[in-house]
Amino acid sequence: MEHKIELKNIEKSYDNEPPVIKNLNLNIEEGSFTVLLGPSGCGKSTTLRMIAGLEQETKGDILIHGRSMKDVKPGDRGIAMVFQNYALYPTMTVKGNIEFGLKNSKVPKEEREKRIQEVSKSVGLEEYLNRKPGALSGGQRQRVALARAMVKHPEVFLMDEPLSNLDAKLRTQLRSDLIELHNKLKATFIYVTHDQIEAMSMGTHIVLLNKGKIMQQGSPWEIYHNPDNVFTAQFIGTPPMNIMKTQEINYEHTSFAEAAYMGFRPEYGVILQDGKLPEEKGLVMKGKVITHEMLGTETLYKIDTPHGRIQVKLFDDSQAVDGQVSLFVPHEKILYFDAQEQRLR
Repeated sequence: MEHKIELKNIEKSYDNEPPVIKNLNLNIEEGSFTVLLGPSGCGKSTTLRMIAGLEQETKGDILIHGRSMKDVKPGDRGIAMVFQNYALYPTMTVKGNIEFGLKNSKVPKEEREKRIQEVSKSVGLEEYLNRKPGALSGGQRQRVALARAMVKHPEVFLMDEPLSNLDAKLRTQLRSDLIELHNKLKATFIYVTHDQIEAMSMGTHIVLLNKGKIMQQGSPWEIYHNPDNVFTAQFIGTPPMNIMKTQEINYEHTSFAEAAYMGFRPEYGVILQDGKLPEEKGLVMKGKVITHEMLGTETLYKIDTPHGRIQVKLFDDSQAVDGQVSLFVPHEKILYFDAQEQRLR
């Protein structure tokens, strides 16, 4: 697949401060829904703004379709940006807001009308075209911001936490709308978020950043099931992976002599009924149930063990368990990490 956007040896620093991004190399595939994910301050929004041309990289080069963006203005990069604060003009109608960029680009009136009708239909704004942004809900304003980006027919959409100001129900709705939109437009989407559920549900490709460095990149499946390091294992997943120090656990089936940490996903833990041990190999721990939360199809347990607090997710839990329990984790579901918190395979 062709690389739509390439970031080569990118460094970004402000004044004389240490770089917030150092030696970043990243290829973004044509037509992908690439999510830049990470905690606050990890450099994801800065990276997006450099691609947009709103910030200048200190070192390195950004290429779009193989062409360096060194002296290319934001408006000439073939991209459209959607921010979390919508940035709409309050005195203009919805139609005026959507049309504004087209007028600036000298698009003829007939073509403008055609595009506005198409785009307002596709984001469900047809009946709101004559309203001002102040009369709209947060979700509707976000749709106007999307429509304004779409109407330019950009090849690349850049989105900076566009759903973070919305309530949970609306976020879920717009997440699904964006996935549909991406499938329909076949454009390249680059989406910044700190919300791993958003990243996992929407992205075809996730780039997980921490302190200006890529910790791991790959499909949501790969990042969830095959984390390269403890950071990834604990950033991705709700709840995150349980991590324990191996020297505190007497487990003879450990695959790696150099393992400093071992971990497993909450859904792979089993609470043993009647204390009967399974026949397969695995880790057995004793613990005490601290809380259990019924979450519809699953129940989430927090269990205190000699190796720290463990979380377990059970799916066929008709009878809640309390008090002292025995936990079992199948051997093949345990991952191992070295003293530098890197995955051992």
